[in-house]
Formats: sequence, structure tokens, C-alpha cells
Amino acid sequence: MRVWHIAAVAVVAFGMGCNKSPEGGTPGTSATFKLSLPTAKDVRQGATEIYDASVERSSDFKKDVKLSVEGKPDKVTVKLSKDAIKAGDGDTKFTITVSPDKDAPIGNHDIKIVGTPDSGTPTSQTFTVKVTENK
Repeated sequence: MRVWHIAAVAVVAFGMGCNKSPEGGTPGTSATFKLSLPTAKDVRQGATEIYDASVERSSDFKKDVKLSVEGKPDKVTVKLSKDAIKAGDGDTKFTITVSPDKDAPIGNHDIKIVGTPDSGTPTSQTFTVKVTENK
């Protein structure tokens, strides 16, 4: 019985560590993609943090995906290392650079990343940064 509980806790913990978007492209087929973003992260006022992210393609998804940021928090600069992942790119990873101003509001802020394919359905996902006081 104890082993089963440990396995269940591990599955729940792993699931919470993933932050994937709904399917984009052609949902319900093998021609889809998802955005894989970081989970909630802390960043100090006036500091810069870089977070890893990626586009995960299913077997038949062969389109370019444009990347963008929507609804940036007030006084927080958000930049993506790539503005698109090309269909032929073997490396689908990109980074998200987050830089709160020295006077950025302290607290949780959602950052929305959007992936838009050349054709098909776009997808988006948010991740949360917690701006902390720069001590």
C-alpha cells in the first residue's frame, strides 16, 4: 500500500512540474504542437532571469511556429530568444528573458506566450513570475 502512495505522489508532483499549452496546429490529429513553458519562478526587482522553453511537435506537424508575448506585466520586460521556430529546425528550444524594473510591482505576474503556426490553430500558455523585493 505504501509503495502505491509513493508512486501516486510522484506522478502528481511530475504533472505539476509541467506547464504545457493545449494543442495547436490541427488538434486531435498527429499534426499538432504544444508550448512547453517554465513553471512559476521568482525574480528580483532590477534583476534578469532567463528561463528555458520549447515547442514540442507531434510526428506530422511540419509548419513554422511564430512566437510572441501578450499581456506583459507592467514594468516587466519580457523577451524571447527567437521569434519563430522553423519547420526544419531540429532545435525547438528558446529562452524567455524576464527583467523587472527596479520599481516593478512586487507579487505574482502572468506572462502569456503565444505560438501561431503558418496554418492551423494557434495555442498559448501562461507562466507566472513572482517579482520579489531587491534586498
